Amino acid sequence: MITESKQSKRLKNYNLNIKTLYFQDNSIKQRNTDNSLNEDITQGVILKKEYYQNNKLLKTEKVFDSRITYTYKFDGSGDYTCKNCGMRGKIDDFTDGCPYCHTNYNVDYDEKNLSNKNYYDLIVKKKGYIIKTYLIDIIVCLILTSLYIYYTSRTFYFFDILKIIIISLLISLILFYFFYYIDAMILLPSLKKKKEKQNRLQEEFWNRMTNIGANKSKFFNNFNYELRNLYYDDKYKDIIDYDIIDYNSFKEYEKDNNLYVDVNVDIRIARYINGTIKTKLENITYKLQRVNNSIELSGKINYIPCPNCGASIDATKSNCEYCGNSHNYYQEWYLKEVK
Repeated sequence: MITESKQSKRLKNYNLNIKTLYFQDNSIKQRNTDNSLNEDITQGVILKKEYYQNNKLLKTEKVFDSRITYTYKFDGSGDYTCKNCGMRGKIDDFTDGCPYCHTNYNVDYDEKNLSNKNYYDLIVKKKGYIIKTYLIDIIVCLILTSLYIYYTSRTFYFFDILKIIIISLLISLILFYFFYYIDAMILLPSLKKKKEKQNRLQEEFWNRMTNIGANKSKFFNNFNYELRNLYYDDKYKDIIDYDIIDYNSFKEYEKDNNLYVDVNVDIRIARYINGTIKTKLENITYKLQRVNNSIELSGKINYIPCPNCGASIDATKSNCEYCGNSHNYYQEWYLKEVK
């Protein structure tokens, strides 16, 4: 598939396979980058990713946003006739070009949502929330225990300090459950207010985009396709995968009669370094530009003639392989800058 070709090549270089488990319609679906098992997904939520090298598990990731869904549906059993030589075969036969004359064909999913944020809700996604709550619990217990020991003991020695620490830890574990909810009553209203504002701004953004004819699903797919082209380029040879954990904000503006959108996301980037996989959560803003006269790629199979020489074009490459003419604009939104 043209949306996965660059990552597939990167993973093959390192003998890596990524197994992703999705939750859909009360069942668990599985997809593997080595094509050992790729089930159709419709609006599925990622549960877990497992990174393997030569069937050895290297790393597991379980933190994903349930508001972001994915769709991968493809049926390659349909018949297709090569436009150049007339060879007839199944669509599956043309994923690497025509088997007979090697005419380029661009095969993609019938339906796809590479990372589509379909709805909004109020969630606390940071693991640090529980850690902060427990730290508050310990601090309160230390203060109360210290005051009790200090005012009830005749002396105050090093042994009393040890008693304070041990008693505080024990009490904090017992009271953590109650402090968790007390702390939630203090913190959640401000978090809720912030989240409501973020959701309202995003809904207003999509209403404005709809009014100018921009399709939400196409925007997300184009954005993710651009990220794949960016991170699986030779400039980032150690990057093997990425996951958008949250779309934080969208800001559109016009300049020189062009429409731009700044997309701020929390993104987890996975790197293969010295035989291990390391992941890091980063906050990054990407600048996209809208191209109004782009050539639309349909699902399944696409034949694109070069506007200069007429040879078939591989959309994953920036130049015609026959005449060298550069070609662009096979999608509506393009990545212009990483801020």
